[in-house]
Amino acid sequence: MNHHRPLRTAIAQAVLLVAYGAAQAQTPTADDTSTLAPTLRQVDVVDSTAGTAATPARRAQSSSRLGLSVLETQRSVSVIDNALLEQQMATTERDVLRNASGVASRSEYYGSYSQFSIRGLWASNTYNFLRDGAKFVHLLDPPLFNIERVEVIKGPAALEFGQVAPGGLVNYVSKRPQAEPLRTVEIGAGSDGLRTAEFDLTGPLNAEGTLRYRLDGAASRGGSFVDGNKPHKQGFAGSLEWQITPDTVWRAQAETQSIDGTSTSGLAVPDPKNPRSADVLPVGAFYGEPWLKTDGHLRFYSTELQHRFSDQLEGRVHLSRNETSRNVNIVSPMGPVTNGRVARGYWMAPGQKYKSDTALAELRAQLQTGPVQHTVLAGLDWRAISGFYGARTTGNLGAIDLYNPISGLVPPVASTGVGRLSSDARNTGVFVQDRMALGDFALLLGLRHDRFTDAYTTPVTDLNQTQPSAALSWEVRPGSMVYTSYARSFQANSGTLVWGDRAAAPSEGKQLEVGWKQEWLNQRLLTTVSAFDLELTNAPATDPLHPGYSVLTARQRIKGVELELQGRITPGWTVTAQASFQNPRVLADTTAGANVGNRVGLATRRNASLWTQYRLPRLPGLWVGGGLVHQGDKFTANDNQWRLPGYTTVDLAVGYQFAGGVRVQVNLKNAANRRYYLDGTATAAGFGSVVPGQPRALQVSLDYSF
Repeated sequence: MNHHRPLRTAIAQAVLLVAYGAAQAQTPTADDTSTLAPTLRQVDVVDSTAGTAATPARRAQSSSRLGLSVLETQRSVSVIDNALLEQQMATTERDVLRNASGVASRSEYYGSYSQFSIRGLWASNTYNFLRDGAKFVHLLDPPLFNIERVEVIKGPAALEFGQVAPGGLVNYVSKRPQAEPLRTVEIGAGSDGLRTAEFDLTGPLNAEGTLRYRLDGAASRGGSFVDGNKPHKQGFAGSLEWQITPDTVWRAQAETQSIDGTSTSGLAVPDPKNPRSADVLPVGAFYGEPWLKTDGHLRFYSTELQHRFSDQLEGRVHLSRNETSRNVNIVSPMGPVTNGRVARGYWMAPGQKYKSDTALAELRAQLQTGPVQHTVLAGLDWRAISGFYGARTTGNLGAIDLYNPISGLVPPVASTGVGRLSSDARNTGVFVQDRMALGDFALLLGLRHDRFTDAYTTPVTDLNQTQPSAALSWEVRPGSMVYTSYARSFQANSGTLVWGDRAAAPSEGKQLEVGWKQEWLNQRLLTTVSAFDLELTNAPATDPLHPGYSVLTARQRIKGVELELQGRITPGWTVTAQASFQNPRVLADTTAGANVGNRVGLATRRNASLWTQYRLPRLPGLWVGGGLVHQGDKFTANDNQWRLPGYTTVDLAVGYQFAGGVRVQVNLKNAANRRYYLDGTATAAGFGSVVPGQPRALQVSLDYSF
């Protein structure tokens, strides 16, 4: 099979789009020049440069390939913009996604990337993260300095994005060049030796403003409360945007980021049956070794061409690549505690390398059939993922004192394992959607077919999958919409064998959702209420009768309600709030009756957050803000034997905007210094370790825009 044919097709279509756009630009008629349509910056296929200035309901989102606003989209979507992240002084993905309903977080994976569940089901780091609307391998956190906003797409979304885990997706939208010049530099400091620096430069490169650029970058050191860990992160990004004609725009960007730090393993648990017994230990106690480090490098490149053939037809071609390399060396396992000493092992996997290429070509048309207005989308996407797993080695570090852990006494060891290819997958998809609007009603129908292969699994994965979707909405009155939607998804069980040496069929997700979106206060405020019934079926579980094989009996069902509020109550008072209530249940597991009725492992039942900012009218430039985060308790596995408690933290902030472009801001995170745990490891005997959340921390930033 020639796996590169779809990529060549996408490139050929890009060339045709350029040629057609150039021809159209060179041969206008007299009438054409007097009625030129607005530029693509005003009717962008996947984005809206006015999005940050628009009201919450009127923002476009790149998660909608039909170009719909948040209000028009017939499913729940959370949009988190850069202005909110600046107020909260977000430094991690967990800081970002606290603002989205239905999302629960775990700890960062030993300093390299964050892990989340959406609507109670795990978000795959290979398939459930997007960058600018295209699939993105999420094995290092995306650099927040180059992120304009984040969109969380709830539920199965196979129609737009192919193979996904059914809980939802996270889309990181890059900053884009702007027509107006802006230059910003920022420095910061904080608790635990945190030092940061950041810059952002954008503007036109020619007098006409048709060629625009953006350069930004950031570096940080310190900020970890764990003894002896001084993480370092740095990155740089650059992008160009060229308005070739009023109807044709091309953009390209490149980005790089690197991280390194000592791997931390959390705290030992003195009483394995009680995770809160770790409260007696210093929150920053270090049970690892200084030579067990994790570092990584991320490179991301993309180019996109958009052209409007007419007021009724527009298209785009997108090509992107992201490359990730990592060295992961960690303490694992840790525990149990015996006679005041903590057992420790190590797990080393240096030399990991992953590469993902994505190509997308699509056309969007506006059609009229009698009284029905059609918005039709048709396209092709292709993705290739290759992975090389490092030379894994395990061993014993020996026990360390629980209350006085002294590291550095164990000499470094080298990895003796053998690296190997872990995946070489190809996914080609074709899709079509038609949104039919008749008066106040809109019906969306879609169909997608995928071909997925993975040549480096045993047995080889080779499957075809067709997924439908449908949604119906009613605009009760301007600014008020009720909707219902049905969606499905699939996820290949690559390398999974069922008895008889047969390749396992894919797992599948399906969801029914109903919701209501409403604008208030002259479009300044948007509320969303959604209820869903989500089911994961055909998931693999260990075959109890045949060791080494799996059975596809695992089924999980999550019912829930999500509430969101975002916008301005008054011109100087903004608020973002969300709450989610879920009932995640195991319907079937490895053997009949095992774990049935239990809560899904790592799924929470309640999550909520609030953030508000108020500008004092009598003191121009001064604002105060604050908020809280609540995450409910969770069990470490489907057997519900060991429970990790939930937590609530409170943050405070104050800022002042001086004349002349100078701004100062102070944030106090976890102001009450609440002791809480993000994650934990457990065996049948109980907890081996828990990962504490950040204690009280102060951050200060000073920036200058000119």
